[in-house]
Amino acid sequence: MKRSKFINLAAMRKLPAARPSFIVKPLVVAVSTAILSACSEPQDDAIVIESVDDCVTKTTLNEQQCVAVYQNAEAEAARTAPKYNSRQDCEEAFGYEGCRASSNGIFTPIMYGYLFGRMMDTNRPSSVYKYNQRGSSYRDSIITADGSVIGKAGQRNYKVSQSAYKPKATVSRTVSRGGFGAKASAKSSWGGSKSSWGG
Repeated sequence: MKRSKFINLAAMRKLPAARPSFIVKPLVVAVSTAILSACSEPQDDAIVIESVDDCVTKTTLNEQQCVAVYQNAEAEAARTAPKYNSRQDCEEAFGYEGCRASSNGIFTPIMYGYLFGRMMDTNRPSSVYKYNQRGSSYRDSIITADGSVIGKAGQRNYKVSQSAYKPKATVSRTVSRGGFGAKASAKSSWGGSKSSWGG
């Protein structure tokens, strides 16, 4: 992943709450199929931002803002990503080299990107992951930290509900093998599952 040069933005991580100018450029907004939906919630056209350069290219944010949002997304991923006791269990769900080890020996999926849309909170972006379990109907799906299926990887944009942007619970316990797939199956049924990975 191409990364921009390092910019020290420790003092800039809190971005303004108002976001009128933080809009997706028109060229990336298109009608697309989505799996996550909630009829009672407002809907939003979102895109998945995979890197700082991706943010600069596809949104109206400048480079410094894009760096800050990406750093915030990584912090959210570290806090909310599903955790596994072994690399094998993690890679079973997220594919070969799709996971990394933390300092305490726990394995988590590598962040694929984060959701970017009008309803997002740039201080707490919703990190997403690419699900890659062989034989699963959800393979190549983009999934949030709580198991909600957003859509297939590679879509130009995604129709998501407001709940997709809500901060996810902090994860403190590990997931059993196949646990993420089971949660994805439940969550894909129009948000049928309300439980979370963590405690």
